[in-house]
Amino acid sequence: MNSTGKQGKYPSHIHFDMVSPATKLLEKRRMMYEVHEAFEAQKDEFKKQEEQFKKQEAQIRERDVHIQEDLIKFCKFLQDNESKKNRAEKRLQDERKTRQEKEQEIQTLTKQLEEMQKSAEKLERKVNSLKKYEEYLDLVSKTYPDQYPDLNEIINRYKQLETSNKTLEANHTEIEKRLENERSEALRFEKEITNEILQLNNDIAFLQKRQEDLMNKKIDLQAGVESSNNEASSKNLTLGRILMAIDNIYQRCLEGSSIIRYDNEERRDEFEKVKEPTDEEYFAKKGELAMKKLKVCLLYTSPSPRDRQKSRMPSSA
Repeated sequence: MNSTGKQGKYPSHIHFDMVSPATKLLEKRRMMYEVHEAFEAQKDEFKKQEEQFKKQEAQIRERDVHIQEDLIKFCKFLQDNESKKNRAEKRLQDERKTRQEKEQEIQTLTKQLEEMQKSAEKLERKVNSLKKYEEYLDLVSKTYPDQYPDLNEIINRYKQLETSNKTLEANHTEIEKRLENERSEALRFEKEITNEILQLNNDIAFLQKRQEDLMNKKIDLQAGVESSNNEASSKNLTLGRILMAIDNIYQRCLEGSSIIRYDNEERRDEFEKVKEPTDEEYFAKKGELAMKKLKVCLLYTSPSPRDRQKSRMPSSA
């Protein structure tokens, strides 16, 4: 609707600064219609943006799920690799330790062999020197046959006690080694669990922050939609008041002029078509009807050529 095109159809003596209130209402109606069209376009744009935001939110959630799954798989992969690495390092250390032990054992055995050869010589000398003690033990066993029936029994008892002592010492050493290994394994496991808990806490904090940002965006969009709805309701109310004012002016004009009544009878069918509109062109048809009514009111309020002559006669006289 163009205001300049409509002004060209009015009488030449009517200008915008001197027009009646009905013409001003018509101009406001045109402006309201343009604002309404702009508002509808903006509303459609907001709906499209809201759908895009919903799609983006769904995509973000899906990506989040995939990232969490990938993160779990990656963590599991790292744990498996770490355990394999630890087992390999432990096995390498064990093999190196075993090799060193074997080399040390070889050296020890070599030394022991040399020492045994030397000790054999010493033992031979010692046996020769200890024969007197053997004779003494024989004498003791003969003197106390109840307590010490045989010399070999005394020697066997001594060997059993010595063997038991060595076995206990070996068991004690082995238990200490096992305890040390268990302590190192417990420390390693505790370190892995602590690192995993820290990583999970960091992931949870990041995801919570991201969720808060999305919720804030959603709240802002809802507030914008609510504000747009309120503005649309206000504009519709103002438009209804303008249309009611135009109808009142038109009814007054109909009551005061027979020409307008005759013109109204010719256009009655056309006006009846838009009394109860149900299609999407409701506002356009109501606007056209209001324009026609305002034209009729302007014709009624405009002075006729006879009235102009009467108004000029006193001045010419």
